[in-house]
Amino acid sequence: MATLRKRMDRRGKYELNYTDVDGERYRIDTKTKDKKLARMWLATAEERLSLARLDLIVKVGKITKDDVRGSRGPPVKRTLTQFKAYHESRCTEDDTQDFSKSTLALMGNAFDSFIGVVGDRPLAAIDVAMINKWKKTTLKKGRSKTTVAIYQRTLRAAFGRGVKWDWLDANPFAHVELPKTTSNRKALTLDEVQKLLEAVDEPWYMNYLQFLLYTGCRRNEVLFLKWDDIDMKRWTLRVRADKVSRILELPINKGLQRVIQSMDNGSGYVFGSTELPGKPWNEDWVTHKFKRVLQIAGLPDEYSLHSLRHTYATHLREKGVPRDIIQSLLGHSSPDTTTIYDHSDALYFRQFADMVDFEEVEGSD
Repeated sequence: MATLRKRMDRRGKYELNYTDVDGERYRIDTKTKDKKLARMWLATAEERLSLARLDLIVKVGKITKDDVRGSRGPPVKRTLTQFKAYHESRCTEDDTQDFSKSTLALMGNAFDSFIGVVGDRPLAAIDVAMINKWKKTTLKKGRSKTTVAIYQRTLRAAFGRGVKWDWLDANPFAHVELPKTTSNRKALTLDEVQKLLEAVDEPWYMNYLQFLLYTGCRRNEVLFLKWDDIDMKRWTLRVRADKVSRILELPINKGLQRVIQSMDNGSGYVFGSTELPGKPWNEDWVTHKFKRVLQIAGLPDEYSLHSLRHTYATHLREKGVPRDIIQSLLGHSSPDTTTIYDHSDALYFRQFADMVDFEEVEGSD
């Protein structure tokens, strides 16, 4: 672990501190007051520490200005397998991203799939032709287009990090077209919603699914809800958007109001873990649980928790709600985008949100 410290006794210049793999400690005067330059020293130390832990270099030693500039001695042979190990190490240690176990496993599977087809090639040798060969071979082996598309997105992101970490000069996945995927079963029908809810025997998981059905929120957006996010006077919900760092404010429709009123209100997370107090339910657990519920209900296993978001949107569309209003209720600022969010418009469309009511499906009367 490397750290930076601003030394006032050195007129505000930054000092770099780290301990090598053999236990030797280093304190290096970066001789700069510029925070950006100092962070380049820090990034260099962190990368070389990771390389040393992976036995790609013998030790870090004393980092110099040449190291930071890029003159790092003899080049390290960097293959796909080595990059996979380094990528996993960096992602595991990255506190700013907090990758889940399932995400880390997905990254590993994507690398294994690619290496299994093209071999343990040097990173610099990876090109578009190899990527297309991998896609074609993987599809022939019976993998779905959806799976290949997920793997390709995962590898594109990983190689993008590799460029950022100076492991390669360009991302070979950047301009490779994704497989075109189609699905005729994104949304559940009302009959399927009824079968799904009838198959749930735990009240707390039933409530969780109802939150997804009545809001169209994503899995983690509901998992990380806190009781303080629910305003039962105004009947509004504050949601931490899963894809962007913004807070969405959404109307709580009448169906979800009944669900909330039936629950034991408390503090902390709405769906808090009983095994790990102060933590929400594990995202992998709720996903696996959903697959078991699908099996019990006799529904297609291609459905996922995200299908409930599509079900919410489809139900509104069948009610004749305009597309732009549906996008607002889903947290989108525009029907043409799924990445920029606005939380101000949705509250004006409460009457449309109230059209989503699965009361008859749930059999609550």
